[in-house]
Amino acid sequence: MKFSIAIMLLLLIFSCSQKDQNSTSKKDSTIVAIDSVAVNIDSSKIENFKHEEVEYEEPKDGFYSKDYLEKHFKAKVYYQRKNGEVSYYKIVIFKNKKQIQTFKIAPEAPFYNDDYINLTFEDANFDGKIDFLITKFVGMNFDEKYLYLYNDKIFIKKKNFDKIISPTVDTKNKQIVSEYHVGPTEYHREIYKWKKGKLIQIYSQVEGEDY
Repeated sequence: MKFSIAIMLLLLIFSCSQKDQNSTSKKDSTIVAIDSVAVNIDSSKIENFKHEEVEYEEPKDGFYSKDYLEKHFKAKVYYQRKNGEVSYYKIVIFKNKKQIQTFKIAPEAPFYNDDYINLTFEDANFDGKIDFLITKFVGMNFDEKYLYLYNDKIFIKKKNFDKIISPTVDTKNKQIVSEYHVGPTEYHREIYKWKKGKLIQIYSQVEGEDY
């Protein structure tokens, strides 16, 4: 009888031990599965990982305008988009919200993007009055600009300023600086000063193998 009871106790202990092992095994396998990358991916949403194709829509042909502001002045530039090209054709100037002048002008050649239509108000001749410049032409490594000087009443176009390549207004040194490349290695730098209302070149330097 005692032998039978001992055998039954041994069987009971063995059975409990087996259950604990199975429980631990299942628990461990669950932890591994949770840590697995595969468990964190919802197979029903796999399509969301695909890159969405963004379709570029070409701007429509038509007539548009852009405003440029500087204190009391506003310039409204009217331009046309046609067959993938952009060209301005009129500029209207306002002072204190009153229209004071209209220019019918155009760039030397159409642009491919209206971002190339760039008008800036600057004191280009350093007389304390706000003038404005607008892009005339854009090349691979340079641009050209028209300059209109203000005389307290109207803006007047400065002749031959558009012949200067890539001009920038150097307010600190009161000069016009031209810097541009010709080919991959030839670099040009020119400096102009105002003298009696005229721009005079005072410096010119060329660096590179092509000159």
